[in-house]
Amino acid sequence: MATEATVQEPTPETTGSTGSTGSTTAAPPPPTMQLSQVRAPLEDASQVLATADAEGRQPIVLVPTRATRVRIDLVVLGLVLLALAMLGDLSDALRAAGGTLAAGLVVIGFLRALFVSVPEGAQAVLLQRGRFMNRVGPGVHFVRPGIVVSHVVTTRDTPFDAPAMEIATSDDVRVNVDLLVTFRIIAPERFVFTISAFDFDQVLQATCQEAVRKLVRAKASSEILDVGDADAEQLRGQIGGRLEPYGVDIVRVVLTHVLPPTQFVESHEARRLASLQRAEEEAVHALRVLQEADREALRQQEIRARRDEIELEADNEASRIERLEALLRRYPTAMRWDVDSQRLNVARALAANSRALLQVGPAGDVAGALLMQTSPDGGSTIDAAAAAERAAAASLAEAPERGSATRTKAPARH
Repeated sequence: MATEATVQEPTPETTGSTGSTGSTTAAPPPPTMQLSQVRAPLEDASQVLATADAEGRQPIVLVPTRATRVRIDLVVLGLVLLALAMLGDLSDALRAAGGTLAAGLVVIGFLRALFVSVPEGAQAVLLQRGRFMNRVGPGVHFVRPGIVVSHVVTTRDTPFDAPAMEIATSDDVRVNVDLLVTFRIIAPERFVFTISAFDFDQVLQATCQEAVRKLVRAKASSEILDVGDADAEQLRGQIGGRLEPYGVDIVRVVLTHVLPPTQFVESHEARRLASLQRAEEEAVHALRVLQEADREALRQQEIRARRDEIELEADNEASRIERLEALLRRYPTAMRWDVDSQRLNVARALAANSRALLQVGPAGDVAGALLMQTSPDGGSTIDAAAAAERAAAASLAEAPERGSATRTKAPARH
């Protein structure tokens, strides 16, 4: 199991390279070994490959402690029992039982060499006369005694933590990057005959740091916090190409941490917040402009609607007047009868008035004058009593100039 690499936090006492932001960071610690190769009995391969060693390193290769698969201990024990049974002063029954047990132990010791058990998630490399013959997967396999199991190699996906520290961007800002690489050994014979697990640990660490350095160096400090899946896939291709000769396939690459200096992060967040605020203000301004444009368009629509309404009323009024004129020309007697009826109504109203009246001229002049007065709202005849009062007041005002007047006094009220 890959162990997590610890990163030393910058302190005022630590010294190291200083980026463009002026922050001082600690020197990178030496890489920690995460992979190992162990020697153990072949029958213990399942337990050994699934358990980290005392230093926390993950075993990926097991080398059997015995080249031969014959159980020497069982064979020796069987031979000892057989000798005791043959040479000892025993009864025939005990001698027979001892001989049978001894023969059984010898047979089991030799039969053990004919079958090889490979644990899940691993493959065994087989050699014949010192040369690669084949590899077998998980399960129990029949293997001739002349064939040797040289290595048992794990083929599971194995995580590997590859921290890269103090990497400069294109504008010389130092960042720390933590990379988690998952690899799988797809050609065990190529791996064990090309490199050891300890050397592969260092090669993988160096390859990851080189790929990360190229990626970071190609980016500006403003882009380094936005690395994503495309950049991780680029790293996977670069690292996988370097490790392919060892029979290793890079399954996945994840950028777990990208840590620029603290001052740079604060400045970047401030700029991003200012950009968001500016975008929000622009959106609010655009909304206000749109609302004002909508209000102006509504006012224009109301003006056009009012203009259309006035034009429609004018057209209706013109049509009404035209119809009225046509009716007047067609029925002149009816018009005169209507006018005379109005005069008669006015005269009746004057006759019912108890106030003093001054009459000048013919008797029909007062009624005609009152009939011609109209109200301000469109031509309806005014109240007869009020019209009579105004006509009387006008006649009184003109009486001294004309010299002829007839005065009638209303009866006194008590």
